[in-house]
Amino acid sequence: MIKEKKPIFRLVVLSLFVFSFNSCAEKMEKEKKETPKVLAPTQIVQIDQAKKMYDNYSDRRLPLIQHYEDSIDGGKEKFDVARYVSYDYETIKQYLAFIEQEAKKANVEISGLRFYFSNYPKGAKFENGDSIVHPRQNSVMLSPTLKRGDRDYLFYIGGTEAKQEPVLLSDSFGSVKEQGMGVNRNSDNKSYASFIPSSTNATTNTTLNASFYTGTSLTMNRGSGAPPPYHEN
Repeated sequence: MIKEKKPIFRLVVLSLFVFSFNSCAEKMEKEKKETPKVLAPTQIVQIDQAKKMYDNYSDRRLPLIQHYEDSIDGGKEKFDVARYVSYDYETIKQYLAFIEQEAKKANVEISGLRFYFSNYPKGAKFENGDSIVHPRQNSVMLSPTLKRGDRDYLFYIGGTEAKQEPVLLSDSFGSVKEQGMGVNRNSDNKSYASFIPSSTNATTNTTLNASFYTGTSLTMNRGSGAPPPYHEN
């Protein structure tokens, strides 16, 4: 009788293995069908095009910047012209999640993301004490937009702690007086937020009084600019 049980046991084990294998296969096939293929954006450029545009900048823009910066500094030291600004991938994902979170609080939808060319001032620090890592160096700023009417506006989050709302900004980060949506209540005493968040959190300025929430900036900067360091290839 004991010997007769072995084939039955093996059959049961084999059946369980087949069932488990089929279940896993079905699950993988289902997940494959439910995950849509991500198509390449129409804005993708080919590598040869990227190389051409990079070289055009090297030939037509870099010498002008180099000559100008060297001339105003009296040629005391070599000026490094920035060629790119980088952020680690996790920072970009965190930034996108952050601006979506803040826009949701203010009940608005982000219509776009602008990349602004910018330039650091000459000096070691900004007026608020933040360090300037690359004085006079070119950089970029990232800032979301929302649509109002037929155009897009920069914005930051203002209002009160209880009711946050978008405050519109001009294309040059200036105040837009007639808001209709998120009024800039006191532009004379700089109630709007700093345009560059701190490295640890979004900038929230000191409140003018206990009930007024001055705002949260959605504009990011402080990427890693290069060169230097220089690389052989």
